Amino acid sequence: MDLQGTVLQLQKELGQNPSIEIKKQMQYAIPIHTLEVKYHPVMRNAMDILMKMMLISFEKAKLKNVELLAEILLVEPLFIHDLTNKMLRLGMIVKEQEFALTAKGKAQLESGIFEEELEETSYFIQYSPIHEQPLEGDLEEFADLEEFPEPFPTMDTEEIEAIEETLLVDFIQQQLSEQPVAEDEVPHYITSVVSTESIQINDIPVLCFLLFDQKENRHFVRVYNTLTRVWDERLETILFNIEKEQLQDE
Repeated sequence: MDLQGTVLQLQKELGQNPSIEIKKQMQYAIPIHTLEVKYHPVMRNAMDILMKMMLISFEKAKLKNVELLAEILLVEPLFIHDLTNKMLRLGMIVKEQEFALTAKGKAQLESGIFEEELEETSYFIQYSPIHEQPLEGDLEEFADLEEFPEPFPTMDTEEIEAIEETLLVDFIQQQLSEQPVAEDEVPHYITSVVSTESIQINDIPVLCFLLFDQKENRHFVRVYNTLTRVWDERLETILFNIEKEQLQDE
């Protein structure tokens, strides 16, 4: 990462507007956590007619054993046993005195789709505490940097507070949906998270400019995020509020 070259390029970009004056330049660093998110992928399949008939039977009739169900449906008991065990394992039915559908089983019967939970797997996410969301970019580009700027203002700690599970689920699902799937492969989904652990923290430089618009007679801030390679509105808002207080004191 050539920070000086990037600064010169940004200065040139900002200087294209003759009414804009660069009042101050700053460099800070923000922490990026690499999170290992563990979850059980879910595979969704269309129900076959036998599974539907069994679920309807468990819902309507008070069945205490599957042998009777095999006789009613004229199906080999072995098939009924195997499918019953599968539905018990997937939490679609329960067995107490008799078989009954769970709320999950009723919902899946209504939709005609059943979900099968697969073995636990991991997905790695780059998460920014200051943005409170994942950020995409290549961390390897910063491996050759020997010195980093001071921490971004308001960054008192690099620790992460609780992350909403829905944020992780939605992000991973979006990433999975963008991956190519073979014709004979069933797409996988994520519905919940088993655990989340921060396994690494990287500092990322952000390049900041306090600007003055002579035409509009106002100050404003631009902050370039070197990880995402775009102007960062979240950091601009935070830094402008800080710089505004200093300008008022002058």
